[in-house]
Amino acid sequence: MKFALSTIALGISLTCASLAASGQTITVTQQGGGNTVAAEQVNTTSDPVAFPAATTASITQIGNNNHVGGPGATSGGIYQILAPRGGARATVSQTGSDNNAGITQNGRLGGNSPPVEAVITQQGNGNDATITQTNAFSNDVTVDQNGSANLARLRQVGTGDASLHVTQNGSGNTATVDHLGSSHGGPQVTQTGEGNTVSLYADNLLGPGARITQDGSMNNANVLLIGFDIMLTLSQQGVGNVANASVSGTSYADISQNGSYNLANLTQANGFQKASIAQIGNSNSATVTQTLQAYYVGNVSQTGAGNWSNVYQH
Repeated sequence: MKFALSTIALGISLTCASLAASGQTITVTQQGGGNTVAAEQVNTTSDPVAFPAATTASITQIGNNNHVGGPGATSGGIYQILAPRGGARATVSQTGSDNNAGITQNGRLGGNSPPVEAVITQQGNGNDATITQTNAFSNDVTVDQNGSANLARLRQVGTGDASLHVTQNGSGNTATVDHLGSSHGGPQVTQTGEGNTVSLYADNLLGPGARITQDGSMNNANVLLIGFDIMLTLSQQGVGNVANASVSGTSYADISQNGSYNLANLTQANGFQKASIAQIGNSNSATVTQTLQAYYVGNVSQTGAGNWSNVYQH
């Protein structure tokens, strides 16, 4: 027997509402004014006895003009389908004013082994987070924003046993992440400070993926990961550092910037390669390019100011 349920919760200054049927639960709590909620759960399990689904959507908003979805929101709010085997959880908690949320989980293809989760927590004002998971399996996406005017856009499409975490502390930080073909190794991004930017596109990862940390202000990281067993660690501390990384195949790399206005460019393609770029100081520039052959190793270390390095292995 196939179970189908569609539940929509819309509220303005709504205080605690819940609905439960066939293992599905929606709980909404709002305090303040001008808050808006939208939640929909549709056909989340085809066999709720053999495959119990804790399909829950819990929304908590405290403050004014927080959204999640519905009128006035810039993204849809908590929409779950997740057939045929179910498994889901979507939790949004916003404290402050003028925050917005999102969360869309689909999972129509194949079977899911619960859980499939997505958590957004925003504290402060003017934060905006959007999460999209499509053909989910045992996924896990977490966004944690503390401060004001932080922005996160996360998306996993093919997914698998994937996870993806973004944490932002400060103001004006931006993280956009795509984990498309996905499987294992969801990227992790941590930003502390002001005006830091991370743009990460990952596809068909089987390895750990990327670990990106920014501490300071106006740091910029642009990362492209396409391939199999890839591990990239990128750390930026200071002001105005820029790191560009394009990695494909099976590669390991480490980029570390500590200072101001340093530039690091890394390209790895086709082969088993290792590289590291370490910059301590100001206005240093380093480029490492590794292509075609396997087992290249390239290490660059710069200390001081105004140093320039270019390594090309092919």
